[in-house]
Amino acid sequence: MTSTPISPSPKERASLSTSRIVFLVIAAAAPLASMIGNLPIALGLGNGAGTPGAFAIAGIILLCFAVGYAAMSRRIVATGAFYTYITEGLGTTLGVSSAYIALVAYLAFTFGLAAFFGYFTSLVLGQAGLRLPWLVYAIVGIFIVGVLGYRSIDLSSAILGALMIGEVIILAIFDIAVIHAKGFSLALPANAWSPHAVFTPGLGVSLMVAFTCFVGFESAALYGEEARDPKRSIPVATYTAVISIAIFYLFTAWVAVGAIEPDAIAVRANKETGELMFNIFTRYGGEVLTDIMGVLVCFSILASYLAIHNAAARYIFALGREWLLLPWFGEAHPKSGAPHRASMTVSVMTLIAVIPFALTGLDPFKAGVPVLIGIGSFGIIFLQAFAAIAILVYLRRHGGEPSWVMLATWFGAIGLICATIFVGIYFKFLATSDATLVGLLPLLFPLVVIPFAIFSVLLKFVRPKAPSAQDGALIDEAMSSPKIFTDAGPEFLIRDSAAGAAAWVIKYKNVAGSEIMSGSKPSFEIALAEARNLRDQRGAKILELIGLPAHEGDGGGNV
Repeated sequence: MTSTPISPSPKERASLSTSRIVFLVIAAAAPLASMIGNLPIALGLGNGAGTPGAFAIAGIILLCFAVGYAAMSRRIVATGAFYTYITEGLGTTLGVSSAYIALVAYLAFTFGLAAFFGYFTSLVLGQAGLRLPWLVYAIVGIFIVGVLGYRSIDLSSAILGALMIGEVIILAIFDIAVIHAKGFSLALPANAWSPHAVFTPGLGVSLMVAFTCFVGFESAALYGEEARDPKRSIPVATYTAVISIAIFYLFTAWVAVGAIEPDAIAVRANKETGELMFNIFTRYGGEVLTDIMGVLVCFSILASYLAIHNAAARYIFALGREWLLLPWFGEAHPKSGAPHRASMTVSVMTLIAVIPFALTGLDPFKAGVPVLIGIGSFGIIFLQAFAAIAILVYLRRHGGEPSWVMLATWFGAIGLICATIFVGIYFKFLATSDATLVGLLPLLFPLVVIPFAIFSVLLKFVRPKAPSAQDGALIDEAMSSPKIFTDAGPEFLIRDSAAGAAAWVIKYKNVAGSEIMSGSKPSFEIALAEARNLRDQRGAKILELIGLPAHEGDGGGNV
């Protein structure tokens, strides 16, 4: 017998190097766009001159989380990331809930970034005389991201790498220009690190901004099945991304504080808001540098949009393989290995979300873009805290990690729980809206846990059940006197009992690495078809098909 696989094997999908995963992860955080859009919130409403300290605190907490996250990624390689880790640590009920929370968060983020790209691009090109509705640019962005998402992840990572380098260079030029103009002592004021500056009543707002700016670094594990050496690449990429982003944000925020008169930081940030960084750029770098920065901000948003789109597509892909969505979504492209169906679905959903919004004629930035990006950011931070707890539980249960890893994981989990609280409390600042309903949106995610927890319980009644105790005895009997059955060729290891099989079970590992025994199947043909389905559509590793001997009164096995 032969089969035609619907999806390439994990080895065939593996093409990403460590450096390319780093590009994908850092691009998701959109360093340049985050500094332009989020930094003024911390400077104006947070702890002002002490903002670099908030980025340092957030970076330390997320680095501690990354220690446990990296330890988990070495043990479990799967596209499901948060879903897989939470399932392994806290069980299927909370794992399934987290999967749908992640999907909602990443989709909201994707829709917001698509509209934001169209809106900001229309502003930048409008100043150059090319005035078109923002929807036109949004559709162009959706098309570009859709094509890249459909193709192999290699192409996306190469483009994101080039865009990320451009972002770093322009901000490096800004930093050097400020230091050259003011000198080290004024451009990098030491009092920004004094406890009096950092630990002020506005620290909570600045921490909210800081944690939001890091959103995206956690996506490294989503590319585990597409990495050449996932058990090395994912930990290294995670550490590299967290440390690089932390240094990048901390230093730029520090220079921005030094570029503004100390007594005018809050006043200017609240008055100029999103124009603050452009005005500072113009003063120290000239209009040409500011114009270049404007174009690069467009690309920064596009890069972040592409990275978040890829993450959303991989969650749909993972959920399809696990039969938590239609299995159709869980099939990869036969040549490139990309989750092309999931990616196309995200693109279509983005069009459906953005076009009606544009037709209302409302200003996208005032009417919803910050809310969508904000709710996506909060959802991801909420899941980071959820995952931190799950990782801690899993590592304690299975052991084998040194004490410093466990201590760091503890600290990361506590810090992320606090971060979730900060973002929830100050969400209206992130969403730039004082509406009461907007302030309550963070409650959406805890409430989502309840219905999907119920759904996960119901799944137990519709999914195949584990073999009964009687089946277990038959399996032991088959394994004690096996013979290798090779009529199906080398596709799978087949074990048939000496007495002849009356039923069959499939022994396999799911994408989370858990070893599972299926329910018994009445014939070899049915078991073989089910094994191929598990392998091709759900990414399972088939260990063997086991023939159960005839059992008096068994009636040929349970179905």
